[in-house]
Amino acid sequence: MKGRLYANWLVIITLFLFFSSLVIFVISIKDTIGIKKCAYGDNLENNCVCSSDGEKVCDTKESLNSISNDFTSSNLIYTFDFLNMIDASSMANQVVKFENISHLENKLKITVEIESMCNEDNTVAPQIGLYKLDSNGLTLSIVSNLTNTTFNLPCVSENQFLIENFSSTVNSNFKISYQDELGGIYQANNCIYEGNIRNDGDVYNSKDGSLLCQCKNGESICEKE
Repeated sequence: MKGRLYANWLVIITLFLFFSSLVIFVISIKDTIGIKKCAYGDNLENNCVCSSDGEKVCDTKESLNSISNDFTSSNLIYTFDFLNMIDASSMANQVVKFENISHLENKLKITVEIESMCNEDNTVAPQIGLYKLDSNGLTLSIVSNLTNTTFNLPCVSENQFLIENFSSTVNSNFKISYQDELGGIYQANNCIYEGNIRNDGDVYNSKDGSLLCQCKNGESICEKE
């Protein structure tokens, strides 16, 4: 009798260990195989969006109110990184800076330095990049997750927006802007030259090579080579 009870307990323990291992295995490969709870960039209810990890991210400060349904993350690769902290004396002078604009064929890459919130470890609060495109121009924006109260220090972050399959017709009035989470608009002094978007300060040649140009305050200034 004791031998039979002992054997039954071994079966129970074996089954328990098997099912426990199965559950752990499923959880461990969930992210690897791409099982997500929601689609990246989707606007959800109650001022929430879907993060790149497939998690629901909600903004307690309701900054999503300033982001209209025209914004999307389709074909967008967005990255951000810490640059430096902001002290009280420099905070008033902090503005949005368009560091780089690169328009090559069907890809548009824009690097913007903006004011963000960081923690003591120089880590920027989680963010999602969005953009709105129409015939008049492109507006970039972000949504930050500040539910973690350790992200309470003002800092500067470098934010890169890479829009793939960018096939929009760029006219001479096409402008690039950044909209912050409170609805403020900051416009780049970009130029449009021969169908390409140029950043303020960029130097470039005309397609036929006869002119050397520079983008200055939204206007291409050219001279013969």
